[in-house]
Amino acid sequence: MTNGITPSRTGAADHADSPESGTAGAAGGRSPWAMFSVLALIEFMAVMDASVVNIALPAIRDDLGFSPTGLAWVVDAYLLGFAGFLLLAGRASDVIGRRRLFAAGVALFTVASLACGLAADDWQLVVSRLLQGLGAALVTPAALALITDIFPEGPERNKALGLFMGMGGVAAPVGLVLGGLLTTAGWEWIFMINVPIGIGILLAALRLLPATGPQTEAKLDVIGAVTATAGLVMLILAVSQGGAQGWGSAATLAEFAAAAVLLVGFVVRQRTAADPVLPSMLLRMRPLVIGNVAFALVGTLLISTFFIITIYLQQVLGYGPAKAGLSYVPIPLAMLAGTQVAPRVLRFGPQNVLMGGVLIQGAALAAWATVIDVQGGYLTGFLLPAVFWSFGLGVSIVSSFVVCTMGLTGPIAGAGSGLATTSYQAGGAIGLAALVAVAAARTHSASADQAPLEALLSGYQLALWCSVGVALLAALLTRFIRFGGQPQEQGQPS
Repeated sequence: MTNGITPSRTGAADHADSPESGTAGAAGGRSPWAMFSVLALIEFMAVMDASVVNIALPAIRDDLGFSPTGLAWVVDAYLLGFAGFLLLAGRASDVIGRRRLFAAGVALFTVASLACGLAADDWQLVVSRLLQGLGAALVTPAALALITDIFPEGPERNKALGLFMGMGGVAAPVGLVLGGLLTTAGWEWIFMINVPIGIGILLAALRLLPATGPQTEAKLDVIGAVTATAGLVMLILAVSQGGAQGWGSAATLAEFAAAAVLLVGFVVRQRTAADPVLPSMLLRMRPLVIGNVAFALVGTLLISTFFIITIYLQQVLGYGPAKAGLSYVPIPLAMLAGTQVAPRVLRFGPQNVLMGGVLIQGAALAAWATVIDVQGGYLTGFLLPAVFWSFGLGVSIVSSFVVCTMGLTGPIAGAGSGLATTSYQAGGAIGLAALVAVAAARTHSASADQAPLEALLSGYQLALWCSVGVALLAALLTRFIRFGGQPQEQGQPS
């Protein structure tokens, strides 16, 4: 390795100096870690914006006049834009070019953040959040594909991926802390703070990142992309709104049916399209397929646990926004520790590291479900289980992403990265909706013979126990992940 960037083993002789490869020739001697810092910072912002609004929701509701059910759209709109368009963005990064798509995503995210801060009505904020999520969707797979271009497969790439996913993982609790502090100055500032940072990232990206061209001569399969995106959006919509509409209502059943038709149509389209959005090679890689399912479960654990515990702190324990946010201060440190430990033990097999990470999470969640009560103390009722859970989450995020991207280089890197991030975000959105529905149903049934706070607590406890089951299922899946040969040769179908 001459300047920290070398071509991947496959096709190195043909592409070492081509701009399309994004390797050493394209980098022009620029520091790979300087380029990495640009990619990691925008990922941090994109993930943080999924959680930063949680603590600000009461202030947003009071200011813009949201109804209780309408308020959920402040979160759901971002998740819909993010998860629903990731697969399309992943393939677009291969067809259009990594840096071009990355820059477009940063610009859209920044402008949408400004629109969120200036929103004067509820619908304006929801639309702006949807566009903000779309910007994040464009950025994430392009950034991940650029990392696979910049770093060769092996320890350096694993370290970079660990740091990248660690930034994303730490961003969620940091968003809660920052949201609590900024809300005291006005909820608008949780969005406005993105604007100067986004402009700086855009300028740095245009200067530092390699000007990669298309990674393939294939054309973007617009029909397949639209079908996949619409199917995912409809599925997330059905799950997120099912509790409010009624799971057996005509509207919910119609949404699920539409999602099924669209997603089946997408699969059929991928078998016949000349240039599919999701290359069939990816679906023949068994470790990648199972890894994506496990990654979706990890996403469920992250998003649902933060949501449930944050609401527990405010509704059951009566914490205000600033106090609830500050309660999370130690959590990013524990999660960061997990993301730094994971790359150092990947030599034992990423699937084994993933199993360890989700089992740690499961044990912490079981302890959490046992100890929380209406008079819960901070140390035993929050901090101790939160630290262990966060550490396990950090380990899980890094190792699961390594499993999902092992062997992905060249023309399938963007699609593979998009699939992995889609699994993670969609799993979080769908899992959150499902676990919130479970908690709400339990609270409703318990309210007949329990005090309101006790009924709320029983709902959150049941949701945490369900999360334990999710962690155990993810651990079980790792037993079916098998890699053959050396890591750099694991891109072949298994």
